[in-house]
Amino acid sequence: MRKFALTAIVSTFALSIASDGLIQTSLVVPAAHAQSAQQSNNLSMAQLQSLVAPIALYPDALLSQMLMAATYPLEVAEADNWLKNNSRLSKSQLEDALKNQTWDNSVKSLVSFPNALDMMGSKLDWTQKLGDAYLAQPKEVMQAVQALRAKAKQAGNLKSSEQITVSADPQSNIIIQPANPQVIYVPTYNPTVVYGAWPYPAYPPYPVYNPAWGFMSFGVGLAVGAALWSTPHWGSGSITVNNNNFNRFNNNVNNFQNRAPERVGSSSAWNFNSAHRGNVPYSNSALANRYGGEASRSQIERNQLERQQSRESDWARSSSSQERADRDQARARAQSSFSSHADDFNRGGSDRGSSDRGGFDRGGFDRGGFSHGGFGGGHFGGGFRR
Repeated sequence: MRKFALTAIVSTFALSIASDGLIQTSLVVPAAHAQSAQQSNNLSMAQLQSLVAPIALYPDALLSQMLMAATYPLEVAEADNWLKNNSRLSKSQLEDALKNQTWDNSVKSLVSFPNALDMMGSKLDWTQKLGDAYLAQPKEVMQAVQALRAKAKQAGNLKSSEQITVSADPQSNIIIQPANPQVIYVPTYNPTVVYGAWPYPAYPPYPVYNPAWGFMSFGVGLAVGAALWSTPHWGSGSITVNNNNFNRFNNNVNNFQNRAPERVGSSSAWNFNSAHRGNVPYSNSALANRYGGEASRSQIERNQLERQQSRESDWARSSSSQERADRDQARARAQSSFSSHADDFNRGGSDRGSSDRGGFDRGGFDRGGFSHGGFGGGHFGGGFRR
């Protein structure tokens, strides 16, 4: 018994002798335990399908850019408010106005797709959870999208049309592309209808859609230009950037100070840039440890953060009192939006899953997330320039 106890203690604590001769102990988490803790933060496939259900049938390029933008929820909130305040501007005027904003290019790209941006900006709790799920489980998120596409296709509700082309790649992944590469149609549909019978009663489709929607339909086609510059890599869960389109877009919607570095080659992999996250907390400890602490940042990330903070400081010095007031008002709206939608959801879908099967709260969506910080600690450095 004593031998067993000693073994357990040695495996849990590391002993060291300090300079003053005292023995110090530090907790050492075995690798298996650390891996188990990280996995406990992960979402189940049912939870992931609930999250992606409202957008799983979007064209691949738009879907991938929404996933990227969702990792920067506060910038999404600001961009959505900014677009509503500048809705009367022409496309060229919007493009010029965007040049002064410091948002990530994935967020700026959604200005060309107002309905998609409004969905994300109006449901900030969902946006944050979607982005964090993609950061933590990129491969599983892509698998959830493919599983739902297969359900919709089997139900006869996903097929090629005048607006989209539905095909399969060599690995049998379902690909959705615009029928005309220069025009994209953003679909509207009710996830409780288009996928057939929903298989997860404890995790219904996340309520970011209009319940009046039925089967898939399309609105007015939108000119793409260089606004879409990425595609999902279904096998790995990564996102591939078309560098030529990205560089063109980067130059069109950023002034010299706000441009991201040019991408070299024909394509490259997208990487999360924590400089655009602001103070929005991560929804689980694994992400917080990976991206949240200064000690965990690489020198490149520190440089990016310093540049972002410098841009925001420049804006604060040059902005008018009205622009700063608009920023503060947008922040308050973001807080209010999250609080109201989180309460609505907790009274609805989450409660339906509050048995031992677990609702969203039990599943980890709210653990350490906005309920412990929310948008109030974030930044709105980009402002509202008209």
